[in-house]
Amino acid sequence: MKLVHLSDTHLGFSAYRALDEEQGINQREADINLAFAQAIEKSLSLKPDVLLHTGDLFDTVRPNNRTISFCLEQLLRLTRANIPVVIIAGNHSSPRMKDTGSIFRLFELFENIYPIYQGKYENVSFEDLTIHAVPQCPLQEDFHQNVQKMNASVKNFNAPLNVLALHAGVAMPAGRQAEIEKFSMDEFNEQIVPLEALKEEFDYIGLGHYHQFEKVTENAYYSGSTERLSFNEAGQEKGIVEVDLSSKDQKKLKVSFHALDIREMVDLPDIDAGGLSAEMVMKKIEEALASTDYAKKIVRLTLNNLSSPAYNSLDFHLLRNLAASALHFEFRYNRLTDETLDTRSGTIGGLVNEFADFMAERDLGKEQDEVLKLGINYLESADS
Repeated sequence: MKLVHLSDTHLGFSAYRALDEEQGINQREADINLAFAQAIEKSLSLKPDVLLHTGDLFDTVRPNNRTISFCLEQLLRLTRANIPVVIIAGNHSSPRMKDTGSIFRLFELFENIYPIYQGKYENVSFEDLTIHAVPQCPLQEDFHQNVQKMNASVKNFNAPLNVLALHAGVAMPAGRQAEIEKFSMDEFNEQIVPLEALKEEFDYIGLGHYHQFEKVTENAYYSGSTERLSFNEAGQEKGIVEVDLSSKDQKKLKVSFHALDIREMVDLPDIDAGGLSAEMVMKKIEEALASTDYAKKIVRLTLNNLSSPAYNSLDFHLLRNLAASALHFEFRYNRLTDETLDTRSGTIGGLVNEFADFMAERDLGKEQDEVLKLGINYLESADS
């Protein structure tokens, strides 16, 4: 019996201003779709008995029609190959108000797709395998009660193979806090399960919510997300997990991670700008950007201890040109406000990027750079 486990696909996610010219949609949305299509293609090649998705299929509770259509096209590739799909609701795609309704209701109309989204413990059985799932619940207390209810009956499970599916962070006991305090995304509506709730009686525990592939216990794994959604994930591989449940007969669960080919995200080493002039800071930035080819990649560079005079004299026009080949270049700074170590942090992004793009389409002659600097200073002052 073979299972494919994936999670946190966040379909519909978008970021930055770049567009996919062929499709006419946000480039990051297109990247997310491509990663999902790869995950489905890889799953088909592995020929599992069941595919398990452990939450945050969509990035929001109201995905647009384009995203819904794309998702269904991909899932139906699996069901046409007689691979049933079990999907549990995560915190991103669970409505907080009952009258909102759930997009997962749609999946009930399709044969071989089993959505679990009603905020309570449910299970689905396939011959020798039963998948037990607790999706996102209205409250943390509801979640705990459902997990406890399920675990109370774990000794009475009738199927030869039993898999648990959860979308939650895992709180680690004191003895392992030096390793990691909890597997969490630090989101206000996330749900947390204690490590002891992950019972060894389960043949496999598929976890969602934490975006990195990680082994939590001998039988519990996060598959991670299928794409990088923030610079916190810049160095992480993304993919899907293949689980050979029959390997339990040999007392050793066989779990294989299959990486996906996705867009690179590069978080450059921070630059200490303390005591440096604007010219010296620009030289360090140029050296950092010249070290590698960043074409079509997502790049971030952070300056620390940047003095106000140096900040005000930076050549932002040159900065944009240096990173022009990148899909997105994010320039962050920690700026000294006086001679103390107190800093003011910020990101050249958002409105500032929009203003810079606006200015790039204008021709103000020799005043171009001065107007750009003034505009950025005004926006940063307003933000602070």
